[in-house]
Amino acid sequence: MRQLAQDASNQRTLQSLVYAHGHRSGVRAPLPVDEVVRQAALLLDAGVLRLAQAPPRESSVPPPFSGPRTERVSAPVEEPVWLRLQVVDDVTDVPIAGVQLRIQLDDRSEQQARTDSEGRIDLRDVPKGNAHVLSVLKGATLDNTLALVRTGGPWSQQKLAKSGQRARVASAPRFLARVTQHRVIDGETLESVAEMYGLTVEELTRFNWDTTDAADIERHLILDVGCTRKGSRGQYVFTREDDPGILYVPRPEAVPRLPVEHSHILRVKRVPEPRHFLFSL
Repeated sequence: MRQLAQDASNQRTLQSLVYAHGHRSGVRAPLPVDEVVRQAALLLDAGVLRLAQAPPRESSVPPPFSGPRTERVSAPVEEPVWLRLQVVDDVTDVPIAGVQLRIQLDDRSEQQARTDSEGRIDLRDVPKGNAHVLSVLKGATLDNTLALVRTGGPWSQQKLAKSGQRARVASAPRFLARVTQHRVIDGETLESVAEMYGLTVEELTRFNWDTTDAADIERHLILDVGCTRKGSRGQYVFTREDDPGILYVPRPEAVPRLPVEHSHILRVKRVPEPRHFLFSL
């Protein structure tokens, strides 16, 4: 009891109990602590009071609010997402190495890659969704450009394994493009044709004949396009009578919305080359 009375709050409680049961009812001065303890002990002994263990008092300071309790769920581990492309000849099924391609992904990122000796491009850790395969035209010429014939789904691994065909690693890159055959008409010039397709004269002549040299260009205009007429400034102009009268114009190629986590085949063919004409006196 004396141990309990050491607490000031317990002292006040015991004093109230002693007064409530009539002890020292006529005395207004507070009882000494020892007397309160003695009187309380007498009441306890007489069975008037009982001791019980009270639950621990909660802190008067509320705990900081931490919001609703949620179970921590570990994020699922995602498997790497992949994409595979293969470029093959549409007639022979031979894979084609060194083809430069741009691959745009659904997160708006873009990668440039070149097909390997098996004609493949393998991409790892790509975002889910679709891929858009686009052509690269910088450096393209008629000799190193291929035209897309069609696209297909997964190819037969067994067929390729049996054939054992591998492409020779190209020393120079190859390109994929839509090639337009422009038939020249009266009054057109290299400048007007290039402007029509949004190209420079240098881009047009480099694609057709891999040159920007004026003398070489004039020779190709005679032999490959069949030009026979010159304009007032001494440059060759095109006419409807030019034979074959064709210029080749590269346009961007696009293969949209190829789903990732799949293998896709791009079947291509050689672009027709201009016919060569020999003149004799």
